[in-house]
Amino acid sequence: MAEQELMFKSVPRIDSYEKVSGELKFFGDVYINGMLTGYVVRSPFPHCIISSMNLEKALSVNGVKAIITSKNIPGTNRFGPYDDAPILAEKKANYYGEAIALIAAESLESAKKAEEELALKCEQLPVVGSIEQSLEGKVLIHEKGNIGVHFHVSRGDVKYYEKNSDFVFERTYRTQFQKHMYLEPESGYAYIDESGKINVFSNGQNPHADRKVIARALNVPEEKVRVVSYPTGGSFGGKEESPFPAFLALLTFYSRKPVKIIYSREESGIAGVHRHASKIELKTGVMKDGTFTFNVSRVYLDTGAYMIWGPNVLGTAMEVSNGPYRFYAVDSEGFLVYTNNGVSSAFRGFGAPQGAFAMESLIDEISRELRIDPIDLRLKNLLRDGDTAPFGTKARGLEGVRKALIMSKSSAILNSGKSEGDFIKEGIGVALGMKGIAYGSDEPPVNVALEVDPVGILKVYFSNVDYGQGIITGNAQLVSMKLGIPLEMIKVYNADTDLSPDSGSSNASRSTITSGMALVKACEKLVEEVSQKLSEVLNLQLKDIKYEGGRFITSAGSFTLFQAVKMINEGKSLRIEFTYNPPEVEKKIKGMKEAPRFFYTYDVMITKVAVDTLTGKITVKEMEHFVDAGNIINHLIAESQVEGAAIQGLGFALYEELKYSKGIPLNINYTTYIVPSSKDVPKIKTYFVESYENLGPFGAKGIGEIGLVPVAPAISNAVRDALGISVYELPLKAEKVIEALEILKSK
Repeated sequence: MAEQELMFKSVPRIDSYEKVSGELKFFGDVYINGMLTGYVVRSPFPHCIISSMNLEKALSVNGVKAIITSKNIPGTNRFGPYDDAPILAEKKANYYGEAIALIAAESLESAKKAEEELALKCEQLPVVGSIEQSLEGKVLIHEKGNIGVHFHVSRGDVKYYEKNSDFVFERTYRTQFQKHMYLEPESGYAYIDESGKINVFSNGQNPHADRKVIARALNVPEEKVRVVSYPTGGSFGGKEESPFPAFLALLTFYSRKPVKIIYSREESGIAGVHRHASKIELKTGVMKDGTFTFNVSRVYLDTGAYMIWGPNVLGTAMEVSNGPYRFYAVDSEGFLVYTNNGVSSAFRGFGAPQGAFAMESLIDEISRELRIDPIDLRLKNLLRDGDTAPFGTKARGLEGVRKALIMSKSSAILNSGKSEGDFIKEGIGVALGMKGIAYGSDEPPVNVALEVDPVGILKVYFSNVDYGQGIITGNAQLVSMKLGIPLEMIKVYNADTDLSPDSGSSNASRSTITSGMALVKACEKLVEEVSQKLSEVLNLQLKDIKYEGGRFITSAGSFTLFQAVKMINEGKSLRIEFTYNPPEVEKKIKGMKEAPRFFYTYDVMITKVAVDTLTGKITVKEMEHFVDAGNIINHLIAESQVEGAAIQGLGFALYEELKYSKGIPLNINYTTYIVPSSKDVPKIKTYFVESYENLGPFGAKGIGEIGLVPVAPAISNAVRDALGISVYELPLKAEKVIEALEILKSK
């Protein structure tokens, strides 16, 4: 099959039959003879000193096979990209539900009985429950202070432009904690095979990183550990850099038995991570004609008890709080703040939704104050290729988003008008979302492999986990497009450290532009090597061999890839390994990770809302997304990604809020934590803008997160359009709308 035949084709997911038929096994379906139940003993307080445990008595409980504390870990008791979090709490617990001990038992009842006999005693410490309280510094969570990292980026003379701007707008925005609420909670099992290797099957996002953590914790070579990431029932960033796989490995290591753990929904709510709550202060200068002059942003993120991915999220939030806009001067400062509010970490959007809510809400206010069309205002100030971006890099790849903004002017929503009743007011809102792709700096090498089996199977190896985003299909499709081989002849092996080379994590919308690009390059290497060997076997010059449509064309005949490999390799399989080094930004900011980036995806969103002025209820009626994600490889998957992200953004904007009271989470299940239902989801229409990223596979970029980023500001801007009020805090719940209306009436 030629490349162009699969281009733009909406190929169904190649693993879809297993899922819809029920053949795909999840962890609840797995049982190994003699398997034990794993159980986690957790801190009963948000902040406490661990005083004592009666291990001897707990171990005497019938059916208990192992109990592990931090003192039993033979190697390094740390996990996370910055190694700042303990696998098991040591002297102190820093959040409610932090893991203190692990139990392996023949039944859950025995494990719970052992927990009782353990008689864990803790001395409570004062709780730090907010960004403001943490910054006071009266109670320290960590010895070095309550600020995990501090970033500062400055360019140009802010004071000069503040003095010489016609208008200066100054606002403060706040966003809440949001839970991932994936359908499948943290789950997995582990066992030791006949060779003594520890096999861990879990639903993590980065099996090679998990293997490193486990090997260090057990103080064994990495070759003695195998990690397999099952197809997961959702993740959205919440199952990355987790101690969970290490829990499984430790329990099977000490019990010498297979062990399985499946968190309950409540346990996942307590122990799992969440999106960072934020406070963002903006001060922006503008001229009368709408020209932006300077931008000052102060970004504070509540990272909870540990950093995990916090520094990276902070950098992204800071960057997006400046947007893809031209400023003569920029001063951006970020603070990652420790509290006892659980642990914040990666979540779809990765800091961009917080930054976009602030920047795009303020732009809407500016457009109304200056009476300039909000799309025209963005177009006027949008960076052009070659401009200096807010963080000092040279802007690139902006033509796609410019096209998206221009295309959005023909929006059906914009041209539909607004209808109003006595109490129902309609409004239309616009917002532009940006999301950096991959890491931007310190990109790890991406390793992949191809294996041609002469029987007619092309095996594709990479380690990215498919947790719903469709990377198995997407990468197989890229290989099919490059080599002209039908998808039916391609078999994907991913997310198994024994089989799959380390391609890095499935995060940052990076899989297509990293492992996908690596596989395209590996295909080129495969054709080159086969052509070279074929020329030797057939006694032909290399220039006389061409590869077209899945066949090698020579004067001696035409051969499929599989026939050629059989000829040159004595009937045996041929394996090609390839390492790809992704491009990085030319200017890095000291200490800052993931910002600025080299690639960006953009989404211009337009929405219509109806607001009940009696109750304050906001109903989103329609959404339109005009997306620049480069060349779209699979429209079916791309549309589903934008729509799914938009629905998650709807929850972030209107419904979802993880609440803490003095460090204790209050709403940790589907009864008390409200997510959008099918009745809440509006009509969503996605339009893809034609653009081509030269350094992406077939011009593609990434698309997994961008649909979420502009949703909250677009809805907030639509509410402002309907009622003439501004709400500066998410979620936009009815009581906040009523409160804002009361303030408006009192003026």
